[in-house]
Amino acid sequence: MAIKIHDICSVKYKWLPVFLIILLGCVWGSSFIMMKRGLEAFSPIQVAGLRLTLAGIFLFPWFLKYTVFKPYHHPFIEEHLPKNDDSKVKIVQPKDYFYLFMSGVLGNAIPALLFSFAGQRIPSGLSGILNAFTPMFTLLLGVWLFKDKLTKNGIYGVFIGLAGALFLFGPSLLKGGTKIDPIGACLPLISALLYGYNINIIKHKLSHLPSMVKTAYPFVFVAILYSVILWKTDVAHVWEVNSDLAWNSFGYLFLLGFVGSALSMVIFNYLILHTSALVASTNTFVIPVTAVMWGLLDKEVLTWNIFIGLGFLLTAVYMVMKKEA
Repeated sequence: MAIKIHDICSVKYKWLPVFLIILLGCVWGSSFIMMKRGLEAFSPIQVAGLRLTLAGIFLFPWFLKYTVFKPYHHPFIEEHLPKNDDSKVKIVQPKDYFYLFMSGVLGNAIPALLFSFAGQRIPSGLSGILNAFTPMFTLLLGVWLFKDKLTKNGIYGVFIGLAGALFLFGPSLLKGGTKIDPIGACLPLISALLYGYNINIIKHKLSHLPSMVKTAYPFVFVAILYSVILWKTDVAHVWEVNSDLAWNSFGYLFLLGFVGSALSMVIFNYLILHTSALVASTNTFVIPVTAVMWGLLDKEVLTWNIFIGLGFLLTAVYMVMKKEA
């Protein structure tokens, strides 16, 4: 009998959330090496465009579901209505479109482009490590912009994260130390910052919407933007120049778009629904480790300080996510 995702909290399938968390961490941790492979044939903006356009195509049925086929009387909305209110209410209100669009731009469009450019300048393993700053940026932006409470564990986590950054970048600042491209390193950090801001937008501005609305709408909006960009950059010309290389790189981007972006977000949202956001987010520990492993297999140069910095960052993530006693 097939296992249903809705049974993941049952005793019988209590192992499934752990499996899905590890699976997501491995998939998202592999995204950096897949972007690197995509860059062998395509430009950074085309890599980002193909990835997100494919993700938007995959999620388009959910966009139609909540826009055309079932725009009214959704249980998630009805449970928030006054008991005497039996009027029809659209799931997505006009004010929601702005934040859904911003979620797509800040949480997908810009980071995908920045990570693609970073793939040309720094090892993919280092990009995966720098992505681990996302929980710390989420915490700091939530405190600064949305007046969230800063816990003691959060403070410890931020300082441990700064120590990790010191180990990552310190040697490159010393004379004779291993150099890290500063621009290349800043790109994943900016992406992590944007991810943190997007998470706060979802938490504070879009929490009333069903999870698949918060997933499908941003991806579809971004797919529309990037489809125009792909047309303007004449992505089809890549196949004319070197068809074999183009198809090989496209295969990696196909996996990245459908599996690494769209399908993984569907699984992630189901995990949140049936466990909690905190439990689902523990894949953050797996992502940088997976990225580093792929980097080593690809013979990337990853020095001793990068591994020490990774250890500090994983500890910082744990502290940020740890609940107060």
